[in-house]
Amino acid sequence: MRVFRGWLVLFGVVMIAIAVAHLLFGQATYIGGGAVNSTMDSDLRFFNVLFLAYGLAFVWAARDIPGRGRVVDLLGLLFFAGGVVRLLAWAVSGAPSWFYVVMIPVELIVPVLNYGWPRALARGSS
Repeated sequence: MRVFRGWLVLFGVVMIAIAVAHLLFGQATYIGGGAVNSTMDSDLRFFNVLFLAYGLAFVWAARDIPGRGRVVDLLGLLFFAGGVVRLLAWAVSGAPSWFYVVMIPVELIVPVLNYGWPRALARGSS
């Protein structure tokens, strides 16, 4: 369980770092992104405050996995939904940058692993 806890903290810290980079440096930090107008810049920075909170929630939940396991599950569901929405965006707007194409399976697989990993550990310890 200690490794899983460490994984969740690392995952959260990476989310926090990405969000802070997007907040401070804006569109320049989006791989394959182009210029945006001030409305889109404002919107992207706004949503990265939520992404920052998302990363903080993972770090917080990792501190008590047995007590906050449902939070980890919910955060995973949100991440999975983000991957599904990337597929929708691809269908509507065309293929994104290579980086975001690579992120789609990550966003669809990592939540499933985060769901199954602690349950496998619990079964193994009983």
